[in-house]
Amino acid sequence: MKGYLVIAVVIATLCLSTVQSQISRDPCKYFPCENGQCVAPNDVPRCECFTGYIYNPVLQTCVLLLPDPCAGFSCGNGVCIAPNGRPICECDPGFKFDAGRTFNKCVRIPGSEV
Repeated sequence: MKGYLVIAVVIATLCLSTVQSQISRDPCKYFPCENGQCVAPNDVPRCECFTGYIYNPVLQTCVLLLPDPCAGFSCGNGVCIAPNGRPICECDPGFKFDAGRTFNKCVRIPGSEV
């Protein structure tokens, strides 16, 4: 009877240890997810960002989603770019950016033919 008791204790210990390791294993525990909530379907953590935020894989967290600086900004004969967060126009050949004066868009360079 002693042998059966030892086997039962060993099996119970192994089962308890397996259950405890499953409970304590949280894939989101060390996954940074500021401004969002970590979810882990199939034990693969990912960040679901709150409204107004977007996930930045380099920073591994949610960052504020800024409005597009080029939204509503028409360049005319060019394309809006915002390298420093300020809209400017990258103008087509034969045009130049009229920065902030009358037009604030691409205007023809005098004497140029397109």
